[in-house]
Amino acid sequence: MFLKRLLLTTTLALATPAFAFDVAGIQIGDELAKFDALNTPAKEFMTVTTGEDGRIVRIIYQQAGLENDEETQAKLVRRICDKYGWETPCYIAMQEIEGNDKRFLDFFHFYRNKERTEQLRARIKRTKAFSLTPDLTVELDLMDSNYAKSLQEQRKSASDLIKF
Repeated sequence: MFLKRLLLTTTLALATPAFAFDVAGIQIGDELAKFDALNTPAKEFMTVTTGEDGRIVRIIYQQAGLENDEETQAKLVRRICDKYGWETPCYIAMQEIEGNDKRFLDFFHFYRNKERTEQLRARIKRTKAFSLTPDLTVELDLMDSNYAKSLQEQRKSASDLIKF
């Protein structure tokens, strides 16, 4: 039952038309009220950041504890790739999952929309790297590109301030 609930939640978070840059129906630029009104199980796995104008500039979806079997791996990769686009990492991940050696370790791809105003980091990884039964974590990090650039500049200047 727990696994079914987790898979259902992941399905709801990722189930929207192909190539839409949203997470569970929430998009960059939406007002915070839209997130507050969201009534799906996916909401508990989401964190949003707003800009000074109150509009959403970042959406993070992180769900851990998913079963690490071939069926779950394939479903997660397909959902991400069907929604955001089939790129080389999608095909490589599916080959690893379907291959004879069953060595799927993780999936990562960095997407940008055509206008280059939004970026999405999609990742499926083992939650515990050194475990006999590692489970999976799904992470989606959707950001306004200007916000991402300002974060990068903040990190750079913060490291400049630290002198050893």
